[in-house]
Amino acid sequence: MGYQLWTSPITGYRRKGTRLSDLRSALGAGILARTIFEPLQCCPVDASAHEIGGILKERGFDVAGVQTVQNGPVIGFVKRETLRGGSVKEHASPMSAEHLISDATPLGELLTVLRAKERIFVLVGTEVKGIVTRADLNKPQVRVYLFGLMSLLEMHLRFWVRRSYDGDSWKENLKKDRIEAANKLQTARRARNEEITLLDCLQFCDKRELLLARTDLRTKLGLHSKKQANYLLQRAEDLRNRLAHSQLDLVQGSSWPGLIELIEKIETLVHKSDDAVEQEAKSVRKSVDV
Repeated sequence: MGYQLWTSPITGYRRKGTRLSDLRSALGAGILARTIFEPLQCCPVDASAHEIGGILKERGFDVAGVQTVQNGPVIGFVKRETLRGGSVKEHASPMSAEHLISDATPLGELLTVLRAKERIFVLVGTEVKGIVTRADLNKPQVRVYLFGLMSLLEMHLRFWVRRSYDGDSWKENLKKDRIEAANKLQTARRARNEEITLLDCLQFCDKRELLLARTDLRTKLGLHSKKQANYLLQRAEDLRNRLAHSQLDLVQGSSWPGLIELIEKIETLVHKSDDAVEQEAKSVRKSVDV
C-alpha cells in the first residue's frame, strides 16, 4: 500500500500531495509573518526609562518600539534589560533594515531569520507594526506545518523499509519485545475490522532501527554516518512526540537554534528521499514503456 499511496505501481505516476514541495506550498507558504506576529508595544522617546522598564516587565515583554509622538512611526527600539535611569531616548537603538522583515515573509525564510536572531520586527506596508520572536514558533499554525513534515518523514521511512526488506526479513533487525508490540497493535486494530500488515504496526523507533541497519539505504538517503543518522532520527522522534502530545514548548530540552537546525535537516532528508522516490518511479515508467 505504501508504494501505491505515492506512486502508481503500473505507470510510475507520482501522486499529487506526496512531495515535500506540495507540503510547503499547501502549508509552509501560507504561514506568513503576518499570521503569527504580535503587535509591537511602543513608548514615547521622552518617557521615563524606569517607568517603561516596569511596564515591560509587568507585561512580560523584552523589547519595545520607540516613537517620537504617540501613534507615530517607530524610529527605534529599547531592550527592557537596559532601561535603568534617564529617558527612553538614552537607551534607544536605531531601527535598521537588519532588524526588519515584511509581514509577507513565509515560514521558511522566517525560520532562517530566527535561527540567528531571537526576535525580528515586522513591517506592514512601510510602518513597523509587529514583532516575531522564537516563542511564536510554538503557535498552532507552525505546529501544523511541522506535524505535516514529521508525518511525511515517517511515511518515507515506512516506504523505504518496505522496499528494502524482503518478506519478514526485517524481523531479524528488531528486538523480540518490539515485534511483540507490533503484534499486539495489529491484533487490536484487526479487532476493529482494520486490515493491516505487521509492518504497518511498527513505531517510529522501529523504522529508525531498520533504516540504520541498511548501509545501502542510508547511502541512498544521504545518511552516510550511522551515528549521525541515529542522532538525527532520535531528535526527529522527540520533536514528533512533543507535537503529538501538544507540549507547550517545542524547544524543551534543546534550544531554538538547535530546533530550527533540526527542522532544516529533516526537510533536507525528506527532499533527498523525494528524489530517490522519483528515481524509482522513472524506472517503473521505463519498464512500462518497454
